[in-house]
Amino acid sequence: MKDISERVSYLQGLSEGLNIREGTPHGKIIAGMLGVLEELAEEVVFIQNELDNYKEYVESIDDDLLDVEEIVLNPNGNGSFIDEEDFVEFDCSHCGESLYFDASLMEDDDAIEIICPNCNEVVFINDGSFDFEHANMDFMLDEEMPENPSPS
Repeated sequence: MKDISERVSYLQGLSEGLNIREGTPHGKIIAGMLGVLEELAEEVVFIQNELDNYKEYVESIDDDLLDVEEIVLNPNGNGSFIDEEDFVEFDCSHCGESLYFDASLMEDDDAIEIICPNCNEVVFINDGSFDFEHANMDFMLDEEMPENPSPS
C-alpha cells in the first residue's frame, strides 16, 4: 500500500515542479484532488494495517479453537473422536448418512426419536413398542398347557 502513498507524493511533486499554483482555477482543482488522494492513501494504509492485525488475531483464535477441539472431542488422546463403546453407529435408511448416537438412549425409559440431520427423517424411536418381558414368556413355556381348554 506504500505504492499508493508514493504515487500521490510523486503527483504532488510533479504539480509543484510544473508551477501549478492554487491561485488559478485549474490549480485549485488539482491541489484539491491531490489533497483528497493523500487522505485516501493514508486511510488505505491504515485499513491495510488493521486488516493485517485482524488476520493475525483470527489465526491465533483458530489455533486456540483447534486446541480446545482436541481437548473436548478427544480427551483420551487415542486418535479417535468417538469412543466406540459409548456410541452406536448406523446408516440412515432414507439417505444413507452415517449416524452416531449415545448407546444409553436404547435403554432409556422415555420415548425418544432420533432424526437424521441430513434428510430430517425419523431413523430411530425408543418408545418401548418392541420391548417385551422375557420372564412372562419363560413362565408360560414352563407351565403345562391344558389339552382341552374350556371356555370360562
